[in-house]
Amino acid sequence: MKNIRYLFIILCCLFTSTTQAQIDTLFWFAAPEVSQDGVANDFDRPIVLRMTAFTQAATVTISQPACIGCMPVQTLNIPAGTTTSLDLTLWIDSIENKPANTVLNYGLKISSTTPISVYYHEVSTTCICNPEFFVLKGQNAMGTDFWIPSQNFLDNDPNYTPTPYSAFDIVATQNNTTVTITPSNNIVGHAAGTPFTITLNAGQTYSATATSQTAAQHLQGSRVTSSKPITINVKDDLLAGGIYGGCADLAGDQIVPVNVIGTEYIAMNGSLFSPGDQLFITATQNATNISQNGTFVTTINAGQTYQLAVGGASTYIQSSKPVYVYQLSGIGCEVGSAILPSIVCTGSHSVSFNQHQILICI
Repeated sequence: MKNIRYLFIILCCLFTSTTQAQIDTLFWFAAPEVSQDGVANDFDRPIVLRMTAFTQAATVTISQPACIGCMPVQTLNIPAGTTTSLDLTLWIDSIENKPANTVLNYGLKISSTTPISVYYHEVSTTCICNPEFFVLKGQNAMGTDFWIPSQNFLDNDPNYTPTPYSAFDIVATQNNTTVTITPSNNIVGHAAGTPFTITLNAGQTYSATATSQTAAQHLQGSRVTSSKPITINVKDDLLAGGIYGGCADLAGDQIVPVNVIGTEYIAMNGSLFSPGDQLFITATQNATNISQNGTFVTTINAGQTYQLAVGGASTYIQSSKPVYVYQLSGIGCEVGSAILPSIVCTGSHSVSFNQHQILICI
């Protein structure tokens, strides 16, 4: 339902970094809590890892280093040029990160003997109504300084149980990691603008979850720093797409640290109903000038987010200082979201999507 969004991610150069993007040998992930809405709907089941080997066969190990007695260590052999899936649904209660404001042991570690690509897939085969892909970005996702990008255009739909919210989920990659979080709006257990710290060991996780479903109270512009590398994913559960025609859909992505973002981005329009795709630009430094298609638009400060419509078939975003650009896209009223990669391309030359390999950045 959101093929436009993923095809765009694949066809773009991945991330500005001296290490490989998306294709890597080490990945960490904190799986989001997603509203099931009862046995009949199963919005969050099954949950599946999709892993692709490229020119070399790979032996892949999936584990939960902090979770004794949870999912047993899984070892898969993936032939070169093929995709393998691992269904994680049996262990969903010790994989999805809930409750909020609690140190949990639910982090996933995926390691491989050769470079692979990995994405986490919320499938929902019961209703085919709420799928989302979280593209894991390997060591490019690991860092110590993050600002949280998010959309603040759509509310979370109140008509589901458990109640869906926006959140960001953190996993530590090393023991004794001190994480400082300054939420931009209230989260469960903590007030907006008040920094607090938690300590995590490797594989431990923490979910910072909004207390309100309204778009204005989402968590864009929150700040997260850490003493050792962590990864973070953002989620917006069951967004109320009334402005697009009434769907409710999950959106989210694994984000990257400040040192990986850039100042030039190209966004391609998806197939959403009017008013079409939206971009949410989050500044990481004060006095950041934003331009669209060569025309100055506005100046924003660190932590502030500015919304722009993609408009035509594509648009070019330029900033005077590094920014996150987060796109809300999709098909019809079914939405998805992703952080966009900078157009400065020093990343991977090949990525996978659903058993297909596509060459990029030639």
